[in-house]
Amino acid sequence: MTTGLNYDQVIKSLTKSESDDFIQQVIILLTLVHEEIKKTTFNKSDFIFTQFDEGHILVTGVKN
Repeated sequence: MTTGLNYDQVIKSLTKSESDDFIQQVIILLTLVHEEIKKTTFNKSDFIFTQFDEGHILVTGVKN
C-alpha cells in the first residue's frame, strides 16, 4: 500500500527514521524540491509526495 504525503509529513518522516540511508534520500529529495521552487513559482504545498511500501518517498505530482 502506498501513502500520500504532504511536505510537512515528509519532514516528520525524517524525525521518525533511524536509517541513515532513508534520511539521506529524503534530504536529497527535499533539496531537489527546493531547487525547483527557486526556479519556478511553485510552493512547498504544491508538491505531492508518495511513500511506497518499500519506504521510499518520491514526488509523484505537482498541483497547478
